[in-house]
Amino acid sequence: MKRFKYSLLLVCSISLVGCFESSTTGNSINRLIDNPTDKEIKIAIDGNELVIPAKSSVKYEFEYGKHQLTYNGQSLNFLAKPAIVNNTGFINPTQSNYYLYRTYYTNSQENYESRIKAHLKTFEVTINGEPHEIELPIKIINDVFIERNDRKYDSAWDYGINDKLPDEIRSKGITKKDKLYREADFIDYLAESEEDLKTMQFPNQPKKYADLTKYIVPNINLDKIKCDEGREFVKQHLADWNNLSVLKGDDLTKLYTQIKSDKTFRTKHDIMKRCVGDIDPKHTYMYATREIESALTDTDQINFFITE
Repeated sequence: MKRFKYSLLLVCSISLVGCFESSTTGNSINRLIDNPTDKEIKIAIDGNELVIPAKSSVKYEFEYGKHQLTYNGQSLNFLAKPAIVNNTGFINPTQSNYYLYRTYYTNSQENYESRIKAHLKTFEVTINGEPHEIELPIKIINDVFIERNDRKYDSAWDYGINDKLPDEIRSKGITKKDKLYREADFIDYLAESEEDLKTMQFPNQPKKYADLTKYIVPNINLDKIKCDEGREFVKQHLADWNNLSVLKGDDLTKLYTQIKSDKTFRTKHDIMKRCVGDIDPKHTYMYATREIESALTDTDQINFFITE
C-alpha cells in the first residue's frame, strides 16, 4: 500500500494589527541530546559542559538517579530511571518544536481522506511573512524530554527524527503510521508540494524551565488513614518513592523494580480488601493510594521526569 501525503489546506488569511533505546533494567541509559537549531549551543549536565554543534546531536550516558540540566541560564532537576517498557527518545534543551505527523497507508485516496480528517488541527503560522491558518494532522511537541512512550502524546511514533517515512509498506487494509520530525525537516517535507512553504514559521513559546510540570511525591497525612495496615503500607510506599531521589545506578533500579512489581501491586490491593467496613468506613486508605497513583503513575513508561 502507498502513503498519501496530506495536501496542505490554507483555510484563510488572517488580518492582524501591528534516540537510543532504553532498558527496563541496568544502571544507566544512553540518550541523544538534540540541537536542531542553526547555532552551536552549550549545556551542562551536573556541571559538566557539553558543546553541541548546530543541527547535530550528542550521545550522553545517564546513570540512574537525580541529575541537573542547565542551558541558557536556566536549570532543571530530573530523575533518570528504568521504565516498565523499552523506550526511545531524546533530550531537547532548546525546547524547539518537533512535529508528530499522522499518515495512512492505503490504496484509496478516499479512504485516506476520511481517516485523516479526524486528526486535522488548525494552526496559526506565517508564510512569506504573512499570517495564515493551516490544517495539518500533527501534534507540536517542544518538551525538554521527548520520549516515544509518553502517554501525553497519545500515540507512540513509528518513525523517529532520524528515520525516513517510507512511501509504501506491505500491509492489508488501512495502516496508520506516525513520524516525528525536526521543524526544518518537516517544513522541507511540506515544501515538496509548494515552494512557498519553505518560508513557513510556526509559533514557539515554551514555558520557562522553572515553570515546567514537575512530578512530586504527594505529602499525605498518614494520621488520617484509619486502617493501621493500610497506614503502614502507605508510609513505606511513600518512603520508597522519596528514596529514589537519593539512590544511584543499581540501587535505584532495585528499588524502582520493587515499587513497580506485581508483588507490591498485589499487596496494595490485598490490604484494600481488609481496610473496609468499621476498620476504614471512609476508605481513607484507598483514597491515599489513589492520590499516589494519580501523581506518579504517568512516570512508569518514561525514563526521565522533572523533579523539584
